[in-house]
Amino acid sequence: MIADMRALCEREGLEEVALHVDDGLSGGYRDRPGYLAWLDDARTGLAEVLVNYHTDRLTREGLNVAAQVLDTIEGKDPASGRQTHRPVRLLDCNGLDSNHGEAFRFRFVIQAEVGRAERERIRERNRNRARRIREAGRWPGGPVPYGYKAVDNPDGPGKVLVLEPTEAKHIREAADAILAGDNPTLVARRLNHAGVKPRRGKDWYRKVLIDVLTGDAVLGRVTVNGNVLRDEEGNMRTPFPPVLTIGQVAALRAKLAPKAETVRRGGRKPARLLSGLLTCHSCGSVLQVGRRSPRSQSGAAVVYRCPSRANGKGCDQPVAISAVPLEDHITEVYLSAVGHLPMYRERTVVTGVEELAAVEEDIRATLADLATSADTETFQRLQRLQARQKELSAIDPEKRTELIPTGQTMAEHWEGALTDDRRDLLGKAFDALIIGPGQRGRKGFDPGRLTRFWAEEPDAGEDLDEEYGLAAG
Repeated sequence: MIADMRALCEREGLEEVALHVDDGLSGGYRDRPGYLAWLDDARTGLAEVLVNYHTDRLTREGLNVAAQVLDTIEGKDPASGRQTHRPVRLLDCNGLDSNHGEAFRFRFVIQAEVGRAERERIRERNRNRARRIREAGRWPGGPVPYGYKAVDNPDGPGKVLVLEPTEAKHIREAADAILAGDNPTLVARRLNHAGVKPRRGKDWYRKVLIDVLTGDAVLGRVTVNGNVLRDEEGNMRTPFPPVLTIGQVAALRAKLAPKAETVRRGGRKPARLLSGLLTCHSCGSVLQVGRRSPRSQSGAAVVYRCPSRANGKGCDQPVAISAVPLEDHITEVYLSAVGHLPMYRERTVVTGVEELAAVEEDIRATLADLATSADTETFQRLQRLQARQKELSAIDPEKRTELIPTGQTMAEHWEGALTDDRRDLLGKAFDALIIGPGQRGRKGFDPGRLTRFWAEEPDAGEDLDEEYGLAAG
């Protein structure tokens, strides 16, 4: 096209002063940088002639943009219609020439409208093609949902979606964790810590994770024009294998729905492995993380210390203890006791919500129908669905928790776990971790300062009270 335009300039005896190309940008939009710069060349007097290849390469918006171009070549202000700059000439490679008077205007406007109509026909054909492909249970193309991959259709032409095992595993584990009570932000941090990447973007975020877990794609469904694809009887179709059950997704949607009354609490997250788990032997206060003075004999170091006196409270014998050796010691004690045991994760199974979830989907679809066909039949269908929703909502869903082996030992899980998850494991393992006073003049970590009470005594086949010095609880 550029070569043809340059050949036209040579035949007309015109000198090229600028070239503007909107490569890959649709003529259906008027904010293309090359197109706007092309018009500005006429408005600023840089060019006396505007050349383009064909009207449908210039615009696909019809009369709307045709008027903008006509104002520019006639030197008029689009708002007032007054003359603001010198008129210019418009040429294209198919014989269009603004010097041809009224014939030019008729031809230019008709070509612009033909381009707009052609664009609409193409869009409609593409929509119909995508709908037919989806109705046939095939994948029409575009970004593949997380948890799936596109493969050749074994039963005919085109592509279909199948589960991507690793991604589907991540989705199920994230769903299990949230249904078991974990915060979505923490679950997203675990995925990032493990090096798991979302389909697009560098890291997982709360919203990205929630969108994946509560969308229709994880149920194996597809949408057409924003509505879930249904069969002739009105039932939602699932042409692809689901990652989660409808019960899980319904429970996740209920749990993760925005709540206006939710109060977001500020403050920093616990910074250390034992934050919130240690108590002072004297006053029972929870130890806080701090730093020793750089002038102390041991130099600047992170410590856990009793906060009572700093907070204006009484403590007869406040304690402080170096953080790193204490954390290493408790980690060793914990893993020596349970590190060889298999690691399990909780899975919450929800039943009894399948019909409710289907009714709520029908309500959403009916509300969408009301926007285009607000007739009596649609209103009556909505009333029936809302009544059924009320009945089903009064029935409590059944939930049960299963323990699923991960294939790892506790020690292997610990190695790759977040500090938050390690702290949670220790919090469940010990009822109390009490720090006693240090001995004057003694240097280094003294394990005797720690008194620990196991929440449930590990079964290692030996007398753990003697082996690990456990205090009787």
